[in-house]
Amino acid sequence: MIRLGVLATHVIQYQAPLYRELARRNRVDLEVAFLTDAGARVYLDPGFGRELRWDVDLLSGYPNRVLGVGASPARHPAGLTRLAAWVRAQDALVVHGYDSPWMLAAIALARGIGRPYLLRCESWRRGGQPRWRVVRDPLARAVVSRCAAGLAIGAHNDAFYAAFGAPRAVFAPYSVDNDHFRTGADAARPRRAERLAELGLPADRPVVLYSAKLIPRKRPLDLVEAVRRLDGRVALLVVGDGPLLEQTRRRCAGLAAACVGFVNQAELPSYYGLADVLALPSEHETWGLVVNEAMAAGALPVVSEAVGAAPDLVEGLGHVFPIGDVDRLADCLAAAADTVEDPEAGPRLRMRVRERVDRYSLAATADGYERAVELAVSR
Repeated sequence: MIRLGVLATHVIQYQAPLYRELARRNRVDLEVAFLTDAGARVYLDPGFGRELRWDVDLLSGYPNRVLGVGASPARHPAGLTRLAAWVRAQDALVVHGYDSPWMLAAIALARGIGRPYLLRCESWRRGGQPRWRVVRDPLARAVVSRCAAGLAIGAHNDAFYAAFGAPRAVFAPYSVDNDHFRTGADAARPRRAERLAELGLPADRPVVLYSAKLIPRKRPLDLVEAVRRLDGRVALLVVGDGPLLEQTRRRCAGLAAACVGFVNQAELPSYYGLADVLALPSEHETWGLVVNEAMAAGALPVVSEAVGAAPDLVEGLGHVFPIGDVDRLADCLAAAADTVEDPEAGPRLRMRVRERVDRYSLAATADGYERAVELAVSR
């Protein structure tokens, strides 16, 4: 069996279900190495602006270890030694991106001893500011062109691998545990009217959900303004924390709106069960896994053109609008509200939403990993 080592910066709630799926299938001999144990303990999340600890188990169900490295390989030779020993024990590696010096060190070590590496990143061909692309592009080309394969999370990422010279790209989509969000949302729906009343929201109109950090890049205030322009057509539920929380609450005054703050992982699916529409108005979003979560729960997505998931999950089904165009956002929300309220079109649409996101499942991602590993080792 091929020994596959996955190198991750830290413990991430979105990635653990994939590692469990790979371990459950038992088609590769998996080991995940975390550079640090952040995410498995209390840590400061700068986006949320608070200390947090995920309330779900992120370390069981798959082999893993924490390498315990420092800020950089140059300043932490002991960590580099541990990384080198771990790389030598694998037949192939998955590295996450190229902006961490430790990922670059792992790539150099792998190449030095003849181990193929698979690249997992979120980059777009034209992503980021032009001034940063001047620095990024030469490094990206060097890393991408030498990988055994790029693990493509979606259409934008696939085009990035092609543009920067990857020998091949294998579809390994960004995914969440669709069943977890679907069953959790469905379980919450019978109490929907009661839950909405507890939040001070009416049950006689579609509910638009915002579920993300409340930071400028995600433009939550655009959404509040768009809802205001709809003059009571929809209710707004804001889930998340961050530096814009209090300002968002103030802007929601006079609306059918509730800002509930941070909601941890175990309770999150029940909030998706209250939603008819998911809105993500970000000015920069390499993917947007909240779109996957909401669609698994059956919510119709309305996203900005800067959301990476738009061509894969949203186009031809939900609505995509120009960044910062509040009028267009309001129009999209109104159109979405009309659709979900239609007694015939609404249920069919919910089914189509779930069918679309089911193509972006943990099983599909695991298939991509396994196929890419076989290709890498066979080379």
